[in-house]
Amino acid sequence: KLQSGEIRPWRKPTAVYPLGQSGVQTIFKLENTTLSDFRWLEFTVDVDIVPGPVADTTDFRVYYTGDGVPKKTNWNLATTSGTGTKPFPDASYPLGVPTPTVAPTLTKVGGSGTVHEDRVYVYTYINTFGSVLEESAPSPPKTILIVEPNATVTVSAFGTAPTSSAGYNITAIRVYRAVGGTSAVNYYYLGQVAVNPATGVATGTFSDAVLSANLGVILTSFYYTPPPSTLKGLVSMPNGILAGFTANQVWFCEPYLPHAWPSTYTLTVNDPIVGLGVFGQSLVVCTTSRPYIISGSTPGAMTQEKLPLFEPCSAKKSIASDQYGVVYASPNGIVSIGSGNQDVVTRALFTRDEWSTYFPSSMIGTIYQNMYIVSYPTPAGGASLVITRGDNPPLINLDFAPAGIYIDRSTAIVYYINPNDNYIYSLDTDPVNNLFYEWKSKKFVLPNPTNFAVFKLQANWPYIDDVAAANAIVATIIAANQVIWAAGGSFKSTLNSVVVNGMLLNGSTLSPIPAIADVRNVNVIINADNAQLYGNGVLNQEPIRLPASNKNYVYEIKLTGNAPIRSFRMATGVGELRQI
Repeated sequence: KLQSGEIRPWRKPTAVYPLGQSGVQTIFKLENTTLSDFRWLEFTVDVDIVPGPVADTTDFRVYYTGDGVPKKTNWNLATTSGTGTKPFPDASYPLGVPTPTVAPTLTKVGGSGTVHEDRVYVYTYINTFGSVLEESAPSPPKTILIVEPNATVTVSAFGTAPTSSAGYNITAIRVYRAVGGTSAVNYYYLGQVAVNPATGVATGTFSDAVLSANLGVILTSFYYTPPPSTLKGLVSMPNGILAGFTANQVWFCEPYLPHAWPSTYTLTVNDPIVGLGVFGQSLVVCTTSRPYIISGSTPGAMTQEKLPLFEPCSAKKSIASDQYGVVYASPNGIVSIGSGNQDVVTRALFTRDEWSTYFPSSMIGTIYQNMYIVSYPTPAGGASLVITRGDNPPLINLDFAPAGIYIDRSTAIVYYINPNDNYIYSLDTDPVNNLFYEWKSKKFVLPNPTNFAVFKLQANWPYIDDVAAANAIVATIIAANQVIWAAGGSFKSTLNSVVVNGMLLNGSTLSPIPAIADVRNVNVIINADNAQLYGNGVLNQEPIRLPASNKNYVYEIKLTGNAPIRSFRMATGVGELRQI
């Protein structure tokens, strides 16, 4: 980690959760009322999952595409098996609500007088998704002419709704009426009829005896069609809008209504779409050719701009967003698209030929601590580049090769899938041990041959020296646990088994055992004119003399280890070293 000007090692990853199946590509942490109560959703395909646009503390709704037709699930659906058998989710519903295709049957009863009106009736399906009622677009209209206002019209023969076996939970039919025949502008709510979700059949008919002056609210779901079955790349935008794509079309949902995807909001671009990214109120459309920016605060007033740079997106899973905009992998490097920012940010690091050796078509990217981490395949299984913004960004390689990544919304911890052992790990989280690093300087080419005689390294020496003390504490805890275990009896606290507040309920008398601390060290390797001049571990901050040698033109320093290094200084003598 080079952000501070020091060399700081990354912490080791921590094993978190064994996956329930092999070949998992996507994970999502579905939380319940507390952070300690959650389930890992896992999919063997590339799935895009977003939380509901309306925050809720009862259902914990999520919406996703990529796993067949677009879907939605919540805590109760995803965990119907309780602690259950992995993998989760256990169940889901299709994302949209289907539109009725059969017009109702109308029958007039009674009525008198010389005043008449022409009426038009439609009905909608209501899908119950947890605490949310989702309404479909209306059925085909049915007109009845010359109706006296005091007459009763029976509405019946509703079309059979999709059943629970088809994945829906349609529990009601809402009936609407317009006055004025086919020229009517608005439909008004009258009431509803219950539906048996298992059969999709309405449990009765509806009798309309409502005077026109007493009609209810206006039907708003006229264009609320389900999303296309091939929708993918789901992302969340401001103002309650979700967006996705099919082929070269971008789709938007009705604000705060993820089940409704009016086709009138659809925008078309010229090229096949690879994926979507979001910054501010803008949607970046990454294609196989030029990127596009679609901006707007409402889905019905979006505008699109075709950007002038030819930077195709090489990998959908490389798309990520930071405070500058959207970044993704292209054949030329890492592209950044933002407000007033359209560029290849890795031009200072790679030529196009050099970049191609990292196989950008297989890259997976994420943002961590304002750094873009993008993984790439290698013969050994894979690694990652860590790229920070700047005119001369440092190039960092990290031993990190995920099959999929998830960033926790509450803690910003990066979780990833390790395909080698089928576990979920958290990145950079081990509280005790660090990864080993290797830092290499540039080549210092001197105008005249020089004989460097001494160097001094300043590292975190207390951290290096604490290993023995830390492991002694671990040994003491293990010994105490062994005594408790040898004494026998129950190690779990139960109700009334200990004094009040004496122990956590269902806790244990055994103490948790911290991880054993690894050996900590730092090493210095100095190359002079492409030959190793010095290589050894450093134990303290005292100056270290270099072996006598001929003068050299080119020097290169390599520092390795797993402890932080604060500074490195090298000089032609001890007196000169004191002045640096």
